[in-house]
Formats: sequence, C-alpha cells, structure tokens
Amino acid sequence: MCDGELRAERAERGTANHAATLPHLVERVLDEAAERLVAGDAVAVTIGPGSFTGLRIGLSFAKGLAFASGLRIVGVPTLDALALAAPPWEGVLCAALDARKQEIYAALYQREDERIVRLGTPVAIGATALMAVLTPPCSIIGDVVEAYGGLFTSTLGAGVRLLASDAHPPRAGATARLAAARLRADPAGDDLIALAPAYLRPPEAELKQSGTSPSAHHLAPLFVDKEPLLY
Repeated sequence: MCDGELRAERAERGTANHAATLPHLVERVLDEAAERLVAGDAVAVTIGPGSFTGLRIGLSFAKGLAFASGLRIVGVPTLDALALAAPPWEGVLCAALDARKQEIYAALYQREDERIVRLGTPVAIGATALMAVLTPPCSIIGDVVEAYGGLFTSTLGAGVRLLASDAHPPRAGATARLAAARLRADPAGDDLIALAPAYLRPPEAELKQSGTSPSAHHLAPLFVDKEPLLY
C-alpha cells in the first residue's frame, strides 16, 4: 500500500513451511507493485489470535524484515483485519477462528456512522457460550464457519448468515489498511522489540499442567466496551 492505494496483494493457501514461503510471497508482491523497501517504510503483521506456531513465524519474519531494512512495524489484531474484509452485514458481525480444544477465538463488531466498532476485546470462548451472546440478525466470518456452522444454524436459526472462508478469506489489504490508519495516528508504529503475539490463552503445556480449560479465566462480561477500528 502506498499513499492510501493498494498496489498489489497476494494470497496463498498450502501446507508448505510458512518460514520458507513468506519471503517469496513478499518478493512477488513487491515485484507486482514495482516497489522496493526503503528505510522509513512500514511492515504490517497480524498478531493473533491464531495458531501459536503460525503467529511466531509471521511476527519473527516481519521483525527480521524491519530490522534488516530499517522499517517501522505495526501489529494488527487478526480478527480486526478479518472483520474489515467482510462484506456488508446487518446487526452484529462475529469474526471467529477455530481455536481447537472445543474453543473459538472471537470478537464482535457493529457498524456506526459508516465505521466499524469492535465490542470489547477478542477472547477465547466455548461455542455454546459464544452463541449465548449472539442475537440474530448476525453474520459469522472465519474458519469457525466450517467447524461449527451447523451448530450456529441450528441454534440461531435463519437469522444467522455464515460467510464461508473460501468465499471470504482473510485479506492482506485489510491488514494494510488498518496499519496505515494506525500510522496516521501514531507515525512511530509499534515497538519493534516489545511487539508480541496475542495468543489469548496459555500454551497447551501450561493448560495440561494447570488442569484448566482454555477459556476458564474469562468470567467477566464480554463484548461490552466499544472500540472504533481506525481505517
């Protein structure tokens, strides 16, 4: 993205090693955009929630690129980028990813005055607990549609709209738009050393050791405070 214009975008799904794939994807995008990285440019990276390994690889690569080229860095919440890539919706949008272990990474969004507002912060939550706070009309986007779509439909009825991942995949352009807006408000971006993934729950080893469920600590009311997405 340059001066508010998306110059090039590339998406690729596969089982190959992300660490080996990322450099080639970045190189292809820069070639398509006829751009080269120079000191003072910025790199945007989604920081989660998501796969622990995938987040570490993505953030490590982005940090290495920023260190090597003198770039600023901006971390973008993954679910915010997913919400921004969604088609128009009615009521509430739930951006959600399958967290495994019978859990879902989720955040809720509304439209206010042509802007998107996130309700509270992203959480790791059980499917039943999530459906208890959803009221039709609502839309759900993310790979949770493939994992729990039937359950959402049977529980929420015809008022729920399922946005399948194949038709509505994550968009790098949405991540870039959110990062560009952050940089307009704070030109320095994030701290290159301190920026860390937002896992939302402890690693599997810690869960086994403690004997708790992934979302057992989420006891406070969810999805309350409104936080506008800048873009």
